[in-house]
Amino acid sequence: MTVQILRISVIAVALIIGQFGGQFAAQAADKRISAIEAYNGVVNGSLTLIDIRSPQEWEKSGIPKGSIPITMHNPAGKSAFKKAVLAAVKGDKMRQIALICAVGGRSHWAQGYLKKHGFTQVVDVSEGMFGRGKTMPGWLKRDLPVEPCKSCATSTHKAATK
Repeated sequence: MTVQILRISVIAVALIIGQFGGQFAAQAADKRISAIEAYNGVVNGSLTLIDIRSPQEWEKSGIPKGSIPITMHNPAGKSAFKKAVLAAVKGDKMRQIALICAVGGRSHWAQGYLKKHGFTQVVDVSEGMFGRGKTMPGWLKRDLPVEPCKSCATSTHKAATK
């Protein structure tokens, strides 16, 4: 009888894993979106786009229209970056956040960092502002709107370090 119960339990677990395993794997994977998807999310209000580049980069190219500039290069460290992101989403770690940098490397790192600290809906704009190859042209080559970063080197950067 005990062996039969064990077999049934193993079969039940296998069925559950088969049914939901792909869903769990997809949730665990780092999600990436295109610059166009990020822009559409900003326009329709479904996500908060955060430009994590440096203030010098913001000044050179501008920031994606509708994005919030929060540098990951915060002189007060990683925890200050995390705190600034938390403030940007008004404490809602379940809010969908898209991160963008120059070409996708830093945004991918920051995605993992924020997920480790309880943010559940973090996506990476993996083509970044400048793109990576022909299939990932980036925000600027896609001619998506940018805006000057008004006082990024001063007020926004200071706000991110508080």
